[in-house]
Amino acid sequence: MHKHIKNILFALFALLTMQGFACADILEFAQVSDIHYTLNNTEIERNLHFLSLSFRKNYPDFVVFLGDNIDKSNEENIIGFMRSIHSIRQPYYLTFGERDAHTLGGLEKETYLDVVSTFNKEQDSGKNFYYFKPNKDFICVVLDNTPDFAPSKHGEISEEQLVWLEKLLIKYPKRMFIIFQHNPLFPPREEYKLSLLNSEKYKQLLHKYNNILLVSAGHYHQNLIQTDEKGIRHINAPAFKDTPHSYQSIRIEYDSNSYLSPKNVKITVKNVKV
Repeated sequence: MHKHIKNILFALFALLTMQGFACADILEFAQVSDIHYTLNNTEIERNLHFLSLSFRKNYPDFVVFLGDNIDKSNEENIIGFMRSIHSIRQPYYLTFGERDAHTLGGLEKETYLDVVSTFNKEQDSGKNFYYFKPNKDFICVVLDNTPDFAPSKHGEISEEQLVWLEKLLIKYPKRMFIIFQHNPLFPPREEYKLSLLNSEKYKQLLHKYNNILLVSAGHYHQNLIQTDEKGIRHINAPAFKDTPHSYQSIRIEYDSNSYLSPKNVKITVKNVKV
């Protein structure tokens, strides 16, 4: 009799343990911002090599480059940059920074994207804004808030992108969303409050829905995490070009069966030096 009870208790414990593991869902990714790559710069080449080695050691699910990937907008720089990161084994994606591609520099966004898709088959849509699915629970959105003609400190998300984003949120109401862009919605200092020209309209859209976890950006070369009243994390990444040449590793722990809001998801941000 005692043995029978013991077996039942053991079975219950095993079942609860298995359920606990089933609920421990994790998504972990890396984001790198403001590399400012210049062709034939040996220091940058070396740092990008160590970056790739770091990914092999830590192995994130995917990698996102948050813009200003190259320092001057020309085709030679983007070809050199893509060659330098081509050894990355994880899926990786790029967003535009104001330095990357603009008419004034001689490199149109369409040409930039052609080069990127030649090296990176994960990003072959040829679009300056797009989304991808890292697993069954998430939609990752990459937006372009940089001007087409000339570089500018100010960003703006076009009406076309806002409409597209809302349609996506409606289409996937049970997925959690992560948004990547170059200019942040919440800048690190008050004097930069006009950094994103249509910030209020964008914020209203984000707060209209309950399944947006975080918005990642670069631009200001500052490491900063802010949480808005909705519980959405706004994460600013440091500049990889600056000492100590680091990127951010972001770990999301969640239960896909009991998601309520961004506030009940654990997000850990760690700076990783290469």
